[in-house]
Amino acid sequence: MYFQDQPTQSTLANALMQWVAHASNRFPACAAKMAALVVMCSCIALASASQVVGEVTLTIGKSKIERTASEAEPQKGGSVQEGDVIRTSDNGHVHIRFIDGARISVRPNSVFRIHEFKYSPADPASSVVRLSLDSGEARSISGAAAQAAKDRFRLNTPLVAIGVKGTDFVTQVTKEMIRVTVSQGAIVMAPYDSGCKAEALGVCSTSRAKELTAEMLGQALVYRLGTADPSLQTIGKLGQTDASRLLLLDRQSREGAERPLASETEAKNPLSAVAPSKLIWGRWARDPIAGDSMTVPFLEALKGNDITVGDGYYFLFREPSKLNLLPSLTTKVDFGLKSSSAYYRNASNEMVPATVQSGTLGVDFGNKTFATNLNLSAQGTGVQSFTQSGTLNPSTGIFLSNTLSGAGGALNSGSVAGAITLDARQAGFLFKAPIGPGTFSGATLWGR
Repeated sequence: MYFQDQPTQSTLANALMQWVAHASNRFPACAAKMAALVVMCSCIALASASQVVGEVTLTIGKSKIERTASEAEPQKGGSVQEGDVIRTSDNGHVHIRFIDGARISVRPNSVFRIHEFKYSPADPASSVVRLSLDSGEARSISGAAAQAAKDRFRLNTPLVAIGVKGTDFVTQVTKEMIRVTVSQGAIVMAPYDSGCKAEALGVCSTSRAKELTAEMLGQALVYRLGTADPSLQTIGKLGQTDASRLLLLDRQSREGAERPLASETEAKNPLSAVAPSKLIWGRWARDPIAGDSMTVPFLEALKGNDITVGDGYYFLFREPSKLNLLPSLTTKVDFGLKSSSAYYRNASNEMVPATVQSGTLGVDFGNKTFATNLNLSAQGTGVQSFTQSGTLNPSTGIFLSNTLSGAGGALNSGSVAGAITLDARQAGFLFKAPIGPGTFSGATLWGR
């Protein structure tokens, strides 16, 4: 028999039955033996199929799946089975979707084991799930098995047992410490002792057990080698709401969670969970003005990008993004000056090169405001300080200064107009600063 593709269990069984029916007509005396062969092969196929408990939905970098006496690189769409060991390298990610809908993201430098995974949609309460994280980091999102049979779920680590109560949580394992954070639901951590065995299932209810819930914002549950019990550890309440919202938005934006789920390490700097977008300065003039090494020709900057603000020479372009995180942020963020271009138009209406020597830019996402200060200089001006503040529109990422007008509506305090990438990683603005008998003009680019 020849199969162009890998045969499925039903395909193989049907082919065997057809072969036996055909062969039995020709060799009646062998019919019983051939029927027995079909039964044996079918049982082997069923036994093999019953071990498949999920599939790989994503793999990045170098990783491997160890299975009995063999090992192979995981492939998207490939199966995972009871007994599999997933080992990731320093750049490896492996995502698994289990048959009950549970998801595991095995992150770099980790060893994750599937000891037992029994699940029947007809009887989810009888499910049995036994997993272990020997080292590294993994994010776990509970499926129907853990939801229906919490007393039959267990994630073991070298030092503690972890039971769940319907949960999305991240576990980090080192030789001396176990650390867990919870985004949804709750977990119970307990060190191994006579009342908490690794081979048991469910939550350990000993006096040493400690619970961590998603409502305990800014907290992690930590157990260190040599200590008596797990303890709560503050991981920084500032920005925790932002972290939760951003990670939720990030996860929702990924169809089927086909990209790496953000690790707890990323949660401390939640913006790293989103692919960066870019700003680029274009110029309308064919040739750059003296000292301008930052801009590119307008049409080059326009390719694939959206224009945000401009003043006739400088135009700020931004890569488009389907995900705007700015409305969800509430913290204050400081940006650092990365590059700039500037000139000074003196009292004789001559343009001379200028320099942005230093600067600060702070954005308060909660109040939708910004403030900036630049130290500017040009020939004959000395160092001049320029300060502006204004408002941010989170829906567009564009921010403008609160300018003051003099008689006849003439601008007398300078101006700032800029934009932030929708993942809040970068910012850029152009400025006009009337100082003394002349005016500084230019553009800046900032990063976190």
